[in-house]
Amino acid sequence: MNQNKSLALVLAAGRGTRMNSEIPKPLSLVYGKPIISWIIESFKKNKIDICLIINPRDKKNFKNYHNDVRFVYQNNPKGTGHAVIQAIEIIKNYSNIFIFVGDSPFVGSNIISKMINSHSYNNSDCTILSGIFNEKKFPYARVIRKNKSITKFVEEKDTNDSEFQVNELFCSHYLFKSKILLKFLKYLKPDNKNSEIYLTDILNHLIKNNKSINSIIIKDWMHLVGLNTKEDISWIESQKIV
Repeated sequence: MNQNKSLALVLAAGRGTRMNSEIPKPLSLVYGKPIISWIIESFKKNKIDICLIINPRDKKNFKNYHNDVRFVYQNNPKGTGHAVIQAIEIIKNYSNIFIFVGDSPFVGSNIISKMINSHSYNNSDCTILSGIFNEKKFPYARVIRKNKSITKFVEEKDTNDSEFQVNELFCSHYLFKSKILLKFLKYLKPDNKNSEIYLTDILNHLIKNNKSINSIIIKDWMHLVGLNTKEDISWIESQKIV
């Protein structure tokens, strides 16, 4: 294991279904540049190795990135946790692992640098990004706290009335100690009607086992949002975020 090296796993197997596009969603253009290019550039500025997890049928679509990143293939997509499990052998070679979704272009290099510094300073098992959202249209997990400490994460579909009103949201950007990630991936089980394995579940397992989760709250929550439709792209471009 390279004790001084970090790896970014970018979950990029998403199809362009809601984009009404034939290309994978991470290759959709925002400000004239593919979403995935924004993400890769931010990690490269921090000298972090990058691995894209993609569907093997998209190899040709991602050919322009072959010199910049490694690839892992998720043959039969069964959720975000399942995607990460495909990369276990690579994860073993690194001391810290970022896991980012492949549809959020504006988590910039400065935010990634904050994650690195905070993760190291606090010696955290896991560091996440969250934001205080002033709009309810985003179906992200709620960060539930008691006396400022995180007590659990609840997917929006599972919230009760009071949890639904919580405006601190988690948008699936993680930084793990690799040994913690490897240990707790084993806890993930398919527990829904689609038999999918969700990575978000790992956070509640960490809490139950008294592992440390550090949350960095990003003031401008628009940097965290994922883009799923052409309308989302038009909206974010209208915000002049860059």
